[in-house]
Amino acid sequence: MYEVLKNINQIIERDSKDTTYKFALLRSTIEIIQGRSPYMRLGDGRVILPVGLLILKWLEYYYPIIENDLPQKNGDNLRSFTLSFRKLFKKVTDYYLTRGGLSVFYSELIRGNLPDEIEETVFLLSKKLRDTIRNQPMRYIGKSVTGTEYGIYNLLPSTQQLRQPKKIDINFLIENYSEFSITQEYYEAMDILGSFVTGMHSILINWAEFTVERDKKLNKGFVLETILKAPQEARNVLFSEKIFKHLKKKNDGLECVWSGNIISNDLNIDHVLPFSIWRNNDLWNLLPAKAKINNTKSNKIPSLELLNKRKDQIITYWKFIKGEEQKGFENEMFVNLISKNNYDQSNWENLAFDSLKEKSRYLIETRGFEAFNL
Repeated sequence: MYEVLKNINQIIERDSKDTTYKFALLRSTIEIIQGRSPYMRLGDGRVILPVGLLILKWLEYYYPIIENDLPQKNGDNLRSFTLSFRKLFKKVTDYYLTRGGLSVFYSELIRGNLPDEIEETVFLLSKKLRDTIRNQPMRYIGKSVTGTEYGIYNLLPSTQQLRQPKKIDINFLIENYSEFSITQEYYEAMDILGSFVTGMHSILINWAEFTVERDKKLNKGFVLETILKAPQEARNVLFSEKIFKHLKKKNDGLECVWSGNIISNDLNIDHVLPFSIWRNNDLWNLLPAKAKINNTKSNKIPSLELLNKRKDQIITYWKFIKGEEQKGFENEMFVNLISKNNYDQSNWENLAFDSLKEKSRYLIETRGFEAFNL
């Protein structure tokens, strides 16, 4: 693993810095691996993943960058459209400028609710991102180490013809944009130490410094804040709060997901897996808790013992959310909990719960975050 980490460091320091593509590819790969994607599988000593998951990450990363017109390529400091996908992406950010920005775009894409007038542009953008990822950073990343193209990332052959669907959603991206693989050794290094690679002295700092070097008027702190921007937490929390207030009124009461005590006027919406650690605002990850319990839990990870103890209540809430917002709940669940290929209508609750437990176990035992117990 030492050699792999040394190679990754060399890639960050020595591989071409003509664009920020390599930073985005490494960051997205690490986040997908550490996010325990249900679409990961092993084959001949390599870990295989859908390219569509990279596209989804790149849409999240580059949206605020394009929206704020930050330079991301040599020669890009004059705000020309030198990034291969900037012109298409700008149409998307301009369209959503008065419609809620990144949060609304991301939500509508995931759930397959993109307005008809922007659907074709998003489809063309996703194709351009796919081609950019496969033909540029995937092709050249690691060449300074291996001396060959596609030395670290391999593309799996695909003869599938890509045609615009009636509606684009996350399932379309995952199922239609081919797959890539990395070796088991690189997977293990990214799995265990990837958070250090993307920490303050690596990808994000290099990305921010690259941008500031292109435009000296920019502040590195502002650039970092822009790069790290995610779909707004508040919007999703408010939506979940609305759902649970409806349930509270319907049942004449609401139970804290962790303590089991009745919530009166102290309703908080808790991120089961903390947003600061997981950066996830999916409906399944937002459940009701008493304010005091939520404050105590803070950025801790629910222990396996606590999850087992509260399993029935967690599943009860999931079923209610699914009943209120089925398509959004299922699409988000398919991204982070259950592969659509393994979806079992009669047993989805247990499959999803087991996946949640595995994520918690990983965060506690492998990543070293503090467990939360009551």
